[in-house]
Amino acid sequence: MSSTNPSMNTSSSMKRYGSKLHQKPTPEEAVERLSHYHAAHHHFHRAKSVMRRSGRILIAGAGFLADSYDIFVINLALQMMRQNDYGVPLTPDIQSTVSLMTVVGALTGQILFGVCGDIIGRKWTFISTAALTIIGTILQAAAQPRMMGLNIWQQLMLFRFFMGVGVGGEYPMASTVTSEGSSAAHRGRNLAAVFSMQGVGRVLCGIVILFSVHVITDTNWQWRFSILFGAIPMMACFRFRWIPESETFMEDVGEKTPPSERLYGIMMAVWDNRLKLLGTAGAWFILDVVFYGNSLFSADVTEAMGGANKTLQGNALTNLFIQLMAMPGYVCGVLFMESIGRKRLQMIGFTGEMIIFAIMAIFYRELKGLTGLFVFLYALTFFFDDFGPNLTTFVIPAEIFPTAARATCHGLSAASGKAGAAVGGAAFLKVTNMFCPGGVCGDDHQHLLDKGVRAVFIICSCIAFVGLLWTKFLVDDTPHESLAYVEDADAIEPALPGEVEELEEAVVEGIEMGKLQKPEGYVIPPRQPSASNGVQVASGTKQ
Repeated sequence: MSSTNPSMNTSSSMKRYGSKLHQKPTPEEAVERLSHYHAAHHHFHRAKSVMRRSGRILIAGAGFLADSYDIFVINLALQMMRQNDYGVPLTPDIQSTVSLMTVVGALTGQILFGVCGDIIGRKWTFISTAALTIIGTILQAAAQPRMMGLNIWQQLMLFRFFMGVGVGGEYPMASTVTSEGSSAAHRGRNLAAVFSMQGVGRVLCGIVILFSVHVITDTNWQWRFSILFGAIPMMACFRFRWIPESETFMEDVGEKTPPSERLYGIMMAVWDNRLKLLGTAGAWFILDVVFYGNSLFSADVTEAMGGANKTLQGNALTNLFIQLMAMPGYVCGVLFMESIGRKRLQMIGFTGEMIIFAIMAIFYRELKGLTGLFVFLYALTFFFDDFGPNLTTFVIPAEIFPTAARATCHGLSAASGKAGAAVGGAAFLKVTNMFCPGGVCGDDHQHLLDKGVRAVFIICSCIAFVGLLWTKFLVDDTPHESLAYVEDADAIEPALPGEVEELEEAVVEGIEMGKLQKPEGYVIPPRQPSASNGVQVASGTKQ
């Protein structure tokens, strides 16, 4: 027995930390080791957090790149298809309907998947939008002169709608996933970075079209390759969409909450935030009237300049140049999103558009003779659009609405934008038809086309002014505030809880025995009741 007691005493004075056996540390050593331990774990978990957030941005950004490409490639692809005989001629009405079906599908998807994202969760809805987009894109590329009793144009209308539903669903889901996975300090910049991939998609569209024209000799495969290419970015990141369900969503809504209760919660949240929704939806509607109307009629603008040709290569080069000129707007928007603020940035963008469009309308005749300046000013309208409202209308709805209806409200706001795109396209088409009915201007073609383009610039300037006022009085700003239940990805979970307890015990003993002065701001952890007397030492307080 005498030999056992020393051994037991020795073992009680020895503490195991990690895989090595050490003497019980002095209070000073314990404080130092705890400091290093927590610092190391803080940096480790912070690095994991940054990697996870960066991954979500890349996944959502790749989706937006593909969505933008899919939307903008169709006009040039249809021009390619004119070179082939598919049994039914491609009339202007058919071309407009094919483009319109994408908008209708996107509007449907924004509302449908926005609600689904709040009812069934972010994960599976996010996966479904990508699947629909990929399938719809592949079906378009596989369209035949006659299939399922439909001609090739009717097939494109059907498949474009199908794809558009998936594209539309990306808006509420990508924004919600990014927002709920970001810290308050960088949330706006992360959202802007995701949406800015739309600009990359438009640039890529022009590059792929030029590649198809110069490399692929079969005109029947030129447009098929150009359309099919849009599925590649989405397919590349598809498997990475199997991300864990948003903890923000699970904590706020509840994992076991029945769908009926979630739907009721959505309706109540939408009603309670109806004025905020009016502001975001209205601003997005106004933006897309100008943005999509301006984009759809870029060919008419460049033709009115007199320097652009109407060949496929000429249109692709002109569009590529304009999109490259607009890219700095996205870059500046991402860089200044946090410092300038969402609302101010949106007002700056609308103001810039209003001024540039007004200058181009007033001095249109003089600018026509200065082709370089004309193109620069026209591209500048896209810069202010991307530097301001095109980014902020996506960012703001992802931040100001409660978790229970965040995807729904973002989807409704985005759907309002798509409605604005449809209105803008139809309205500007009617304006140009007032001067050139059916696109035929007769002998006075150039003069009438100039009048139509000038009228479009005047209307765009006025609408941008309305957007400025709307933003000023109806749009809420979003300061750097955390979401209601944002996941704290930087929380530190000790890997060796036994070690931490022993180190903290050594620190407390040192403070109580007067051997150690309590560090400033250090909180003495509660002591477990002693086995001998059951007395528990009260925890300290932060100084």
